Amino acid sequence: MHYEYAVEPQAIGSSWENFRYLIEKFGFDKGRLISQFPKSWFREVYEAADTLSPMQRKRVEEALNHAKKNKVVRSGRPYDPTIGSWLENALVEHKRQPFHAIIASEAPKGEASALSMDTLDESAPLMKVPHEEDIVRDIGSIATALRGLLHFGSRLVFVDAYFDPFNTRQKKLFRELFRTVAELNPRAICEIHYRNDTKKGLSNDILKREAAVLSKDIIPPGIRITFFCWCEKDAGEDFHARYLLTEKGGIRVDAGFEPIGSHETSDFSLMDYELVHRRLAAISRDSDVYKLVGPVICISSDGSVETL
Repeated sequence: MHYEYAVEPQAIGSSWENFRYLIEKFGFDKGRLISQFPKSWFREVYEAADTLSPMQRKRVEEALNHAKKNKVVRSGRPYDPTIGSWLENALVEHKRQPFHAIIASEAPKGEASALSMDTLDESAPLMKVPHEEDIVRDIGSIATALRGLLHFGSRLVFVDAYFDPFNTRQKKLFRELFRTVAELNPRAICEIHYRNDTKKGLSNDILKREAAVLSKDIIPPGIRITFFCWCEKDAGEDFHARYLLTEKGGIRVDAGFEPIGSHETSDFSLMDYELVHRRLAAISRDSDVYKLVGPVICISSDGSVETL
């Protein structure tokens, strides 16, 4: 649900109108992400803005500082100045590992993946990104839909009242999701928040006793997962909605993290940035929205357990 775009620094930075139009089209809440291509992308945009008025340059600076939070991503793509211009590099890189689109001052003729700045419009097919999708409920489809957050989030917060690591289908899905994290984003902090269920008999005390099994079944080498168990307060908020939340954005997962099979779909929705942070605040340890059922535990891939 998140698509990476290569945006030419000169194209976005040299015109206040272009900058203002483009920067608003990107963000984890919009499904479009600007690739930090090359690594010096921010500096090059600043340099391209040299011709703008002091007030406009100030606004560009402020907007780019904000863009670092949830619009521009470090994908680690190679960039070789000896190849030539930014556009030539982008086209070479696109052949190696495709961007969703390339946005440049002038798009080369015959390059279907490139968009020219002077003809850019939100109605262009490559700019149309759905905010909601019905995702097939199999492991591959769910993992693909969540991949952008898994790749770029520094803190990955899975919220599912009905989390059950002993459910075979859920176990297979989380194994794949955390395998993706280990491959693309191994430094990420990983958390699972679920609802205390006395009927099901699942609690952090049980997870603690079964740490060796969990580490074998769902936690790949190098990954640690912190588990939070919550219960609802009388006349308080319902702990029901299912999400993957990060500091950059979030996705609402209507039917939760269970891959029933390809015969079913579930609605996945991109979340507003402010709503994401309200949901994160609601499950912070000092929040009074829900009641935390201790202990909070962290299980590592080697089966060791730390009580937090």
